[in-house]
Order: sequence, then C-alpha cells, then structure tokens
Amino acid sequence: MIDKKLNLLIPVYNENEIIIKTIKQILDNVKCNYLISICYDYDEDPTLNIINQNFPNNNKINFIKNSSRGFNNALITGINKTEGDAVMIFMADDHKNFELIDTCYQKFYDGFDIVCPSRFVDGGVMEGNPIIKEFLTRSASFFFRYFTTFPIKDSTNSFRLFSRKLLNNIEKFESDKGFTLSFEITAKAHRLGYKMIELPSVWCERETGDSRFKLFSFIPPYIKWLIYIIKTSLLYRKK
Repeated sequence: MIDKKLNLLIPVYNENEIIIKTIKQILDNVKCNYLISICYDYDEDPTLNIINQNFPNNNKINFIKNSSRGFNNALITGINKTEGDAVMIFMADDHKNFELIDTCYQKFYDGFDIVCPSRFVDGGVMEGNPIIKEFLTRSASFFFRYFTTFPIKDSTNSFRLFSRKLLNNIEKFESDKGFTLSFEITAKAHRLGYKMIELPSVWCERETGDSRFKLFSFIPPYIKWLIYIIKTSLLYRKK
C-alpha cells in the first residue's frame, strides 16, 4: 500500500478532559499514516494545556489556530493549512468510532473521494439525542433518501473523510454558520460526480462539556444546501 497521509481535524472549544480519551484511543489504535490536527479558536483555550500536559511533544499531534471563529471556520483553516492526501473531520468527544478511522482510510485508498460514517445505514447507531433534534435529523435523512438523488442517508453528520483531490477542486467553501461544512462539501461533490460511500457508525450525545449545537439557530444554514441538492437532483433527472 502506498503510504498516503491522513489529517485528522479535531475542532475544539473548551473541551477539557473529554479530549484525553479521544486522543488516547486514536494513538493506541489507529495504524494508518495520520496526523492529529487540533483546530482551536483562541490561545487561552484550556484544552490546549490539557493536551500538552497529557501528550507532551507528541509528533502525531499539531495545533492549528482558527483564522476566524466558529466550527466551520476552524475546519476550513485546518483544511487549508494541512497537506495530507485526505482529511477526516473527527469530533473531540467521539469515544466510539476510533476503529473506523483505518476503515475509512482503506476506502479512500480504494478510490472513494468521500467516506461517510453513518448513523442511518444498517449497523449504524444514534443514541441520546433530544427528541426534536433527532426528529429533524431523521426527517432530513428520509427526505434526501426518497425525494432527491443525494446518495448519502446521513446527510447532516460532520464526521467524514474527504480526499485532497476533491477539496482542491472546490473553488470556495461557503459555510460560515452552524455545522454545515461537511454537508456543503458532500453536496458539491455529488454535483461534480465524485465517488462516495457510507459506513455504519455510532453516535452518542455528549455526556460532559457544553455542546455548541443550538438547534433552531443552526437550522437556517442547512436550508441553502437543501435547495442546492434539490437543484442538483433536477439536473440529474434531466440527463
């Protein structure tokens, strides 16, 4: 196997101790050629000291400061400041899916430009969601599956791997609010005809720390990409 490099982008914001278990699981279990890039908003974030104290001078970890503020901008900065052959977005509180990293890497090596861990394929699990949030998430999945040509059932999950080839072919990242960057990239990749695949994953609502997801304030940013996918579906059906 050609030794391609994977950048694991982990956006952090006052994560505290939750990040220790996440990083340890990755360091102890992941076998592919990877680098963990911690994407942070501000220098005083206590997460940075916790990481440095628990994993001092670890050459598998680097830090990337967000050029602006917010989740999407942290990821965009991470994408722009890394050079790996693929980029995976991984959550700081994800203690369930570390074993999927090597599997996703293998799918990328096999020729997929997007690998989508999914809560809504056979074997996928979604636990602990507030009722309204789960209803909206599942409703979006149902709509895209049955009423559009979008090939991904778990449309709103940020946890994805993207090839550098795809990322370099996207002229501009437009997401600046909410958690829509993965959704945007996947929607644009669908229109461009890139190859993608879904794999079952486990997702649990975080038990410690404060979630940055504020339900109703983050719904509007998704509408833009919903409309984009509908337009793409109409273009596909005209062919």
